[in-house]
Amino acid sequence: MQNERKKPGFIKNLIFTGQLTRFTIYLVAAVPAIIFVVLALLVQVGAIGALTLGPITIGTPIDFILFAMFLGTGTYGFYEYLRLRRVRKIDGRFPDFVRDLAESRRAGMTFTKAIMYSSQGNYGVLTTEIKKIAQQISWGSGVDEALASFARRVNTKLIRRTISLIIEASRSGGNVADVLDAAARDAREIKLLDTERRGNMMSYVAVIYVGMGVFLLIIAILCGSLIPAMTGEGAAELALAHGGGETLETNDVVPVFFYATLIQGVGMGIVTGVFEEGKITSGVKHVFIMVVITWVVFKFLVGM
Repeated sequence: MQNERKKPGFIKNLIFTGQLTRFTIYLVAAVPAIIFVVLALLVQVGAIGALTLGPITIGTPIDFILFAMFLGTGTYGFYEYLRLRRVRKIDGRFPDFVRDLAESRRAGMTFTKAIMYSSQGNYGVLTTEIKKIAQQISWGSGVDEALASFARRVNTKLIRRTISLIIEASRSGGNVADVLDAAARDAREIKLLDTERRGNMMSYVAVIYVGMGVFLLIIAILCGSLIPAMTGEGAAELALAHGGGETLETNDVVPVFFYATLIQGVGMGIVTGVFEEGKITSGVKHVFIMVVITWVVFKFLVGM
């Protein structure tokens, strides 16, 4: 009965595993996105009409599909950006936490008391996570289980590796304080290397954005001057001089460039995320930025 009373509930388990916030983000992004998809279908079947503002038409099926994409990638991308920024701050303070655990162990404390004592300290953003570890232990969870849950919540290579080392050290016994000191030094060195890698990769991120901007500029010039000259009346006169035949209109060509640029933006956004953080999920925010810029350029500058 005592174990059942101390067992945390479903919502608390979601909080400890970090899944409650993620689930909320998915829900916030998915519901409006579904609404826009439904609107796209209604426009497609003619149940509702698009909004025309002079030469610009907003509310076509592709517009609503892109609005749904904006909500999905924008919401998740912004959440992922804030999460990764928070994780980097946690990684920066994590070696201090491990070092303090080593000092507490040298003072004769058990792992449980050392973590409880550390939860009263100030480790910046990491303090909240340490308090969660302490709460899990106070509710009856083992130290190994609480530390493993912390590693799953934060989910970085640095913390997963160090926590695994700490758990093995606590199980094996021996001079655990020396192992914790070595883990703290290792974590600090890994953090420095990761910071250096990210600094070096930012130049590649800038190159990708410049490349996307140049690509969009070229497409805008083509759609604004060259393509109209090669289609419409000019193309009709050329076809007539060569014996007739069907001619292309500007509205037949511009969407092809638009879809090609969208695919280009999605691909370059994913690659940018891999360069920046080494993860495809980090590219979601870049996909959002590039797709929004593409839509704005074609809708308001090219006049698609």
